[in-house]
Amino acid sequence: MNVKILACIMAISFLLPLHINCKGTNMDGYGEILDEITEEMLREYIQTLQNFGPRVTETEACREAAEYITSQFQEYGLSVRQQFWEYGGYEDINVEGTLEGVNKSSNEIYVVCAHYDSVPGSPGADDNGSGTAAVLAAAKVLSNYKFQHTIKFVTFSGEEEGLLGSHEYASEAQSNGDNIVGVINADMIGYTVGSIGMTYVVAQEIPSSMWITNISFNVSNAYPDKIDLEIIREESHPYSDHHSFIRYGYNAIFFIEYEFNDYYHSPEDTIDKMDLDYASRITRLIVGTLIEMAELAPGDWESPEVRVEKPKEGYLYLQNKEIFPLPLGMTVVLGGIEMEVYASDNESGVSKVEFYVDGTLKFTDEEAPYLYIWDERAFFTHKIEVKAYDEAGNMGSAERQFLIFNL
Repeated sequence: MNVKILACIMAISFLLPLHINCKGTNMDGYGEILDEITEEMLREYIQTLQNFGPRVTETEACREAAEYITSQFQEYGLSVRQQFWEYGGYEDINVEGTLEGVNKSSNEIYVVCAHYDSVPGSPGADDNGSGTAAVLAAAKVLSNYKFQHTIKFVTFSGEEEGLLGSHEYASEAQSNGDNIVGVINADMIGYTVGSIGMTYVVAQEIPSSMWITNISFNVSNAYPDKIDLEIIREESHPYSDHHSFIRYGYNAIFFIEYEFNDYYHSPEDTIDKMDLDYASRITRLIVGTLIEMAELAPGDWESPEVRVEKPKEGYLYLQNKEIFPLPLGMTVVLGGIEMEVYASDNESGVSKVEFYVDGTLKFTDEEAPYLYIWDERAFFTHKIEVKAYDEAGNMGSAERQFLIFNL
């Protein structure tokens, strides 16, 4: 987080600005999506980012973090772009993942963003691994669904040098005529001191972006068991990347923790100082707000659940019979094996399950129980992969590697 007027931000910890309690609205239908945001998910993202070391703009660590974010967006099936920018005497990379809206008559774009760079000497777990983790979590979860309007998941470098990366991103968007309707920026959302800090989150806004915060109020009130936060409204200040969008005429808000981090911009800004439950609740708030803005499209967009039941991981099989567990999680098959797969879909139902061996399709089963007998001559390590499709065309997969000796 860039804080050239740090004294003003510190006041957040001690003041209770005017805030509004909105009546809960009927927002049924996506509580299960919010449940997919977990502390463990955020922990993995933040720890990975911290492990790169200080992610200072233009350094190798910063570039490695950009590649990591890129690989995650690609894994989630998003359209990914690296924006190489030069501004203010610096040059680096922004990373953008796009989830296209299904409403072809809409050009509306909604952005969730954070900066992934840090200051020299700081591993940047809270500032701003926490915000970057929120963007990655939102991308992972929401990429499994379809929305009427386009969502862009964006991470910036150059924030600590003066909002450089986001300046170039917003400037380009304006030049392209991009219809960015709403922006949510997350910067330092993972630190609390006590019970009071765990209860509140600050949303900085301008008058024209208050409608975004209003949606967040409604989301928080609709899912108190999953979010449990009161939102404190504050006038926007140019401390983080939301300001670049405001500067170019876009509506944006900025979420920040209520109690300012004691380890800000120091070597002690590490994950062990963070409150991951708090970070996960703010991330759910952000995701719920995005769902409301981009409008979850009706239909079955969820992939089937699928897992390999046989051969089990870490067992010895002899002529298709389970013998006993093996150490180190190794799976060994002597002779042929009848593969068994569990597949389920709560919406439209499972249409078929495909069995692959080392990438080659071997068999398709359209009725449960889903089975395939593999009794070919084979030696050493092989990989089986199963793909389950539901009636709506969504696909889920699972795989298992094992040693096989079959004459």
